[in-house]
Amino acid sequence: MAMAVGNLGLVSVMPAIGRAIGISDHLVAAIFSLSALLWAISAPYWARVSDVRGRKPMMMLGLGGFVFSMLGCALVVWAGLQALLAPMAVFLAFAAIRGVFGLLGSATASSSQAYVAERTSEKDRTAALSALAGALGMGTIIGPAVSPLLVFGFLGLAGPMTIFALIAAAILIAVAVMIPSDRPPVSVREQGLKANAAGGKPARAKAGTGVWRDKNIGPYLWYGLLSACAQAINVYTLGFVIMDEMALPAAEAQGYIGIAMAAGAAAGLAGQWVLIPGLKMSPRQLLRAGAVLALAGNLITVFAGDIWLLTLGYVVLTLGFSFCRPGFTAGSSLAARPDQQGLVAGMVSSLSGAAIVVTPVIGVLLYEFAPAAPFILNCVVMAGLALYAWKNPSLRRGEPGLARTSIVS
Repeated sequence: MAMAVGNLGLVSVMPAIGRAIGISDHLVAAIFSLSALLWAISAPYWARVSDVRGRKPMMMLGLGGFVFSMLGCALVVWAGLQALLAPMAVFLAFAAIRGVFGLLGSATASSSQAYVAERTSEKDRTAALSALAGALGMGTIIGPAVSPLLVFGFLGLAGPMTIFALIAAAILIAVAVMIPSDRPPVSVREQGLKANAAGGKPARAKAGTGVWRDKNIGPYLWYGLLSACAQAINVYTLGFVIMDEMALPAAEAQGYIGIAMAAGAAAGLAGQWVLIPGLKMSPRQLLRAGAVLALAGNLITVFAGDIWLLTLGYVVLTLGFSFCRPGFTAGSSLAARPDQQGLVAGMVSSLSGAAIVVTPVIGVLLYEFAPAAPFILNCVVMAGLALYAWKNPSLRRGEPGLARTSIVS
């Protein structure tokens, strides 16, 4: 949750930072590209490492990378605001330091999901992973809501990053002291060794990126990637849309951006902590409902003419995406063997990075070309995913009770 607080808080202030320093909008969107690429590449690796070394060390590694990158980025932004660094120097330094988080931060995400998956039954896993996503959702409420309050004193717009880093450092210490050391259960590791031995080279080859081609796991991953890309467009263009709609200076518009992002995050949290467990929705039902709601939210955004309709659209689409992620996360986990939980968790975690390598840049460029263009594109994507969720027969294989004991062997 600490990382979600910091990341969404940072996203909410980046448009204001970019315009205050003089960095163009599309470069602001691109500033996370290196970090996202490194996240997408490293997440599966850290998942494999956590299978051997345990989940706790990887959680600590990711938190440590987050603390370092937030403090470093805060220093760079402060220097830019004081005119000690040129705008392009700020852009390059920020992207490089943020890259450290991309390389290390994914270790926390993949190990946390694998930790939960290993300790829940198939029947309870959807609710458990939704609760984990809900904790992240709580972070996405707190981050944008408190970021405007942390713009103060000589730190200015660098304040939120500094405070988020200090909070994460305290949590890192708490994890080191309070969470017991762990390793995946011996039975799980032995099952993986037996499956690989029985499957030979083809099985080992498919144990990595081959899961994308697997007829049972693959559909969830492809759905997850496309829905994450659509959500990235919404998140990374929101600040620019609100600033232009309100016609306010960057610092004054920050409060409205925070309100909209916090309202959307609250809707997502309600979906993951109240609606999903209350309605006992299966992964397939979550994928269907999520795509339809995200489609509806983007339609509202296309026709929005004021801040309140923009906020309503963001609330509806965020509720939809709050269904999508637990749907493909739990579905892919249920479709995998016990020894594959770390691998699948790593692949799911990598989607968060892969979705923002170039997608935010595309979204902002489309917005600069025509304000409604990125949201029309999202409508097309989510309509396609809704149809896919209804028609693809393999998605049923991830339902509780239908998970297979052998997927890639």
